Amino acid sequence: MQLETQQAMAIVREINSVLPQKINLMDTTGHIIASTDPNRVGTYHGGAARIIAENLDELRIFTTHDYPGARPGTNFMLKASGAPIGVLGITGGYDTILPLANVIRKMTELLVHEQEHLREQASRERQKHAFLEELLTASETFLTKSNMERGHGLGIDLLIPRRVLVAGLKDHASHDLHDICRALEADACRCDPCCRCTMMGQNIVLLTSISDDEEIAAFARDLLRHAAAFSPTLCIGIDAPAADNTHLHTAYLQAQKALASCRRKGNVSIKSYAEINMEIVADFIPLSAKRDYIEKIFHGYTPLEREAALRTLECYYEYDGSIAKTAAALYIHKNTLQQHLRKIARRTGYDPRSLRASAVFYLVLYFYPEVKQLV
Repeated sequence: MQLETQQAMAIVREINSVLPQKINLMDTTGHIIASTDPNRVGTYHGGAARIIAENLDELRIFTTHDYPGARPGTNFMLKASGAPIGVLGITGGYDTILPLANVIRKMTELLVHEQEHLREQASRERQKHAFLEELLTASETFLTKSNMERGHGLGIDLLIPRRVLVAGLKDHASHDLHDICRALEADACRCDPCCRCTMMGQNIVLLTSISDDEEIAAFARDLLRHAAAFSPTLCIGIDAPAADNTHLHTAYLQAQKALASCRRKGNVSIKSYAEINMEIVADFIPLSAKRDYIEKIFHGYTPLEREAALRTLECYYEYDGSIAKTAAALYIHKNTLQQHLRKIARRTGYDPRSLRASAVFYLVLYFYPEVKQLV
C-alpha cells in the first residue's frame, strides 16, 4: 500500500479548511506530494527520507539547516498494515501538535486502507467481467478444472446450469450502461442469488440459474419494471434452453438475435429466441442486399412517403389485418385506411391485404430499421 498523490492532496485540503497548521505529506521517497504550501509540492524533504530509511516513528526538526528541504516542525511516520506509506509533517509547538498529529495519522492510514480495499474490489470486478466474457465466447472449451477453480474464487459456480439474457437500449438514448448494469445485477440477484452480470459491447449480459421458460420470462419482466425508473428504453432478448453450460456461447448468440428482433420491432420489450423465425437467417443477408430489396419494392417513393407507408403497414400487420383496429390505432377513418392500402398496392404492385404480399412487406419492415440510414 502507498499514499496516493490525489488522496494526500484531499487530506491536506480537508485539514487545512478547519486547522491553521501548515501540513506536508511525503511519500516513501521523501518527496512532498501534498502541502498547504503549493510551492513545496514535488520538492525533497530530507527529514522524511531519514524517517523512512531508519524506520523512525517521529522526527523533530528545529532549523532549516537540519535537513535538505525541511523546515522547523515535527514529522511522523505513516503506516498501513505495519508497512511505511509516507510521512506527515506539521509545523507548530510539539505539545500542541501531538494530539492533532495522532488524529491525522489515524485518518490517513484509514483512508489508505479504504483506497486499497476499493482498488482490490475494482480489480476483482474486472477479473469477474473478463472471466464471464471468456465463458460466453468460448464455453465449448472453457469448462476445465482450472477454470472451475478460478470461477469459484470469483464467486461464479460453473457447475450451476445457466440461461442467458441480453439487455440493451432500444435506441441511442444517453444512459450510462455501466450504472444500468450495476442496477440490473442488484435487482437480478434479489430474485436469483446465483445470477451474474457483465457488459459486452453495448449490451448487458445476465447469466441466470432460472431455467423454466415461463419463470425466465417473468424474471425478465421484473427486471424491466425495476429498470423503467432509470432506463425506459431497455429491452431484453432471451436464449433457448441448452443442454449444459458448454453451450453458453450459442445461448449468448441466440439471446443477441432475440434482442435485435426486439429493437427492430420497436413495440416489443422482451423476446425469446423461440419466438423469432425469419430473423435467424436474415442476419446473413448483406446490408446492401437489404437496401436494394427495399428500393425495389418502394421504387419511386420519397423518404417521407416510404416512412408513412411503412408506419401504416407495420400497424396493419400488428393488428393481423384488422381494418377497424388499425384505423383506430392510426387515428384515421376506416375508409381512409383502405385508400392508403390501395395506394400502396397500386404503386408497389403488391397488395398488403393479400396473403402472398404480406411476406414481401414483412421483409421490408424487418430490414428497414437496420438500413434506414442507407436508404
